[in-house]
Amino acid sequence: MTSQEKVAYLKGLMAGLELDPEKKETKVLNAIADVLDDIVHDMLDIEDDIIDLGDQVDGIDEDLTSLEDDFYDDEEDDEDEDEDEDDDDFFEIKCPGCGEELYIDGDILEEGSLECPKCGRVMEFHPVCDCGCDHCDDDCCEDGCCDGEDEDDD
Repeated sequence: MTSQEKVAYLKGLMAGLELDPEKKETKVLNAIADVLDDIVHDMLDIEDDIIDLGDQVDGIDEDLTSLEDDFYDDEEDDEDEDEDEDDDDFFEIKCPGCGEELYIDGDILEEGSLECPKCGRVMEFHPVCDCGCDHCDDDCCEDGCCDGEDEDDD
């Protein structure tokens, strides 16, 4: 039995007693029953408001999830792609002076040198061509200086 049904039952019992409406005791019992009835109706209104609020929160949650999917998923995908691209451009080298392992990118290789942050030793990077010779510059093989062979082999 719900609270509303219990209050209605209580009022029915009181009406069945046929109490004198002019007596103070009857007035007190009727006032208590009316207060209980008001409390039950207020509780029902609050329950309805909670249900409506829950529906609104669910709607907001769905909208927020949609926005997060649209906004953050694309950004996370971009970050993943950037990280994958960056991983391909880094090289691990070991400083011949102190043995410190360094990770450098292609830009530093193109600059041709790097100072070790630990010991200060300058490391020089020389381009390597496909011919395998030990004296190549960027376009020696294109100029035909070694014809794809090391000069020491001649």
